[in-house]
Amino acid sequence: MSKRKLTYLSSLLALPVLYALFYGIHISPQGNAIEQWLPKWDRVLVLFAIVGLERLYKYRYAVSQRYILHRDIIANIVNLWITGAVVGVIVLPLLYFLPEHFLGRKFVIASPGELGPLWFQFATILLFISLFRYWMHRMQHTIPFLWELHSYHHRVTDLKASNGEVSNPVDYALRNVIVFLILGVVGFYPVAILLAVPVATFTSVFSHCGADLKGGVLNYIFVTPEVHRWHHTANVPEGRGYSVNYGVEFAFWDILFGTYYLPQENGQVIQPERIGHPEGLPDEKNYLKLLLVPLGLYPPFGWLQRLPRATAR
Repeated sequence: MSKRKLTYLSSLLALPVLYALFYGIHISPQGNAIEQWLPKWDRVLVLFAIVGLERLYKYRYAVSQRYILHRDIIANIVNLWITGAVVGVIVLPLLYFLPEHFLGRKFVIASPGELGPLWFQFATILLFISLFRYWMHRMQHTIPFLWELHSYHHRVTDLKASNGEVSNPVDYALRNVIVFLILGVVGFYPVAILLAVPVATFTSVFSHCGADLKGGVLNYIFVTPEVHRWHHTANVPEGRGYSVNYGVEFAFWDILFGTYYLPQENGQVIQPERIGHPEGLPDEKNYLKLLLVPLGLYPPFGWLQRLPRATAR
């Protein structure tokens, strides 16, 4: 077998093998024990694995992101360890309080068994997460204020392990936190959540892998790097509106709702030559601007300058 063919086959097998590997690690008893003293350890491990893949399988249109690595590190720390905790403190009380007092019933299901057997809850959780995130992501491209928040994620000039979490925290929370908080209060079996959530998490993280990995048949099930690059293309395909491939973990919602796009030529998947903001805006190196500008709070304390000043007598 030639080296070229071997490289192709290994790049085709890499995603399913890694999906299974990290899923197994996450749901193992040892994984739960590690999570107690190092939250999000699995996500960090995935990021390092993706970095290794990016070195091993060079992507021909790759663009260096080293000059903004400091921004990426800050964004990862904020969105992985801070955003979820802050949003949880704010949103969870509302998720418990509002339905109970305004809908006349408790939102939390008293018995997880009322929601069906374990396999049914597993499938329901996956479908709910993926459908919620699909439409939230789609709205983040079509509603002006949400796009203002989300557009910073689309300024990146290449998909890399380091920039998958580069996003305004409000934008990140709407797409990646709220849905999981809802799951936590509905009353699903904890085991069903434990089994289902990693499937959604790992596939979405690997979508930002900058390696030249082949999706094969997985391109029509999961959001692989080949599928997700077209969502980040600087030139939206003609007649496709705001963007394509809005799915965060699964591709079948895009297929169902007519937003799937993955061109091929001679049986080979074509990839966009340029990643970036569709209006040509440059990547934002300053994390403080990414954080505050969409909320009208930049420069910091700039609101003081807008306060009416007493006229001199």
